[in-house]
Amino acid sequence: MIKMKPNNKKELIRKCLMIVAIIGVVASSGYLVYDLVWLPFSIDKQNEVFDVDEDNESTPKTTLSDTEKAPPVQEKYVEIKSQYNDFAGKLIVKGLKMDFPVVQGQDNSYYLKYNIDGEEDKHGTLFVDYRNNLVNLNHNTIIFGHNMRDGTQFGMLSMYKKLSTYQACPIITFNTIYNDYKWKVFAAFLINTQPEHDNGYVFNYLRTDFGSDEEFYDFYDEVMERSYFITDVDVTPEDKILTLSTCSLLIDDSRFVVMARLVRDGEDASVDTSAAHKNTNQRFPQSWYDEKNQTNPYVD
Repeated sequence: MIKMKPNNKKELIRKCLMIVAIIGVVASSGYLVYDLVWLPFSIDKQNEVFDVDEDNESTPKTTLSDTEKAPPVQEKYVEIKSQYNDFAGKLIVKGLKMDFPVVQGQDNSYYLKYNIDGEEDKHGTLFVDYRNNLVNLNHNTIIFGHNMRDGTQFGMLSMYKKLSTYQACPIITFNTIYNDYKWKVFAAFLINTQPEHDNGYVFNYLRTDFGSDEEFYDFYDEVMERSYFITDVDVTPEDKILTLSTCSLLIDDSRFVVMARLVRDGEDASVDTSAAHKNTNQRFPQSWYDEKNQTNPYVD
């Protein structure tokens, strides 16, 4: 029997460990390439079917009574709607390279796990709250989506924590199958979903309508208390609001939310962002203060 010298044994062990490490690196790299390169690429290819001329705006907006039939689907969306029954419109934020189809299902859970083709997919699909009316917009129209680290869906939404992002992207386009709409961003904030994370309190930012002007102003005031920034965009009880909601990792079970109001009929869609500034007295859920162990909550 040939005895291996101690140095040879060490060399063999070293080589084995190196091989294992190389295999691990290759496997990890392969996963990252698949997760961060291939999947986003495949989503972009999948979304090509939804590319239409969004600059070709629809006819003037119409308001119908509850007894009237829905208006016809915009011509640019007719073919898409014929292929995808749940297709509801498009969400676009050019500065953040967000250009995705939006659906509306029978609940607020299915499209968390399935793509627009009905295939199980961790990316899910951007979807409008099933309670929302796309013909006569509710006071608050809500769109949900996953915060994907590859930047797809709402993976870029949390960039609105930065004042510079708001200044670069103050306008959101959300076109429904019936009408084209532009929305002026006025707030972005972090919210808890569990009462124990904020002294037993959860702010209900998912209200679709309000019973009175007072209810609306109470809601609006709390939104602005929590916003990362303050803008010159005025919001009244007569305005329609768009809410974009995604998961956040800043605290457990939290959400990052962006709100915008509909550009009014006859109003210039441009926004002067020069007066916008950080909210230095921003309100966070109590667990944020507990985890960060600080009293100045602003994060740029």
